[in-house]
Amino acid sequence: MPRVVDRSERLGEIAAAVRRVLQRDGVEQTTLRNVAAELGSTTGLITHWVPDRAGLLHLALVATADEQRARAAGALGGAPTDIAGALEEYLPLDDERRAEMKVWLGFWALALSDTQLQEAHRDRYRGFRSRFAQHLGKLGIGAADARVATDHLMTTIDGIAVEAMFDPSYWTPTRQRRHLRAVVASVLPDLA
Repeated sequence: MPRVVDRSERLGEIAAAVRRVLQRDGVEQTTLRNVAAELGSTTGLITHWVPDRAGLLHLALVATADEQRARAAGALGGAPTDIAGALEEYLPLDDERRAEMKVWLGFWALALSDTQLQEAHRDRYRGFRSRFAQHLGKLGIGAADARVATDHLMTTIDGIAVEAMFDPSYWTPTRQRRHLRAVVASVLPDLA
């Protein structure tokens, strides 16, 4: 009798393999064949679950983004006004988060020419903006100010993260945190 495979477990295994290949070999080597080899399986097994290379990167991105969001939500749950502390979860401050940023960069590289990935990216960012602005609203920030602050902070996080990936000796974890906290203080002075 064939073994029943749990869908979420299998997709989690594939996502983890994609992230390992991305971290070790880069986006160009993140192929169906290389991910299958990482799993010790065939490309046929991979394509049963994920249709193509873009799907691999999207799967890895979803897993990565969900982990980041859970950590940030946990930080806000413990300290609702520590906005910088929660947003640090999206910065490449250590090896684990640098690996996560490689997933984002790989996804962005493919999304530039793939309309489905662009749509997925847009939806993810719109969802983040909405949730974050709602959180700020619960802290007493007016809707318009919450939207403006959210836009500033989202672009700051992306900018710091990209710069830190390409110039880690300048964008040290200390500099990343200091810059983020300065922007939070400037756009949310009542919470600083």
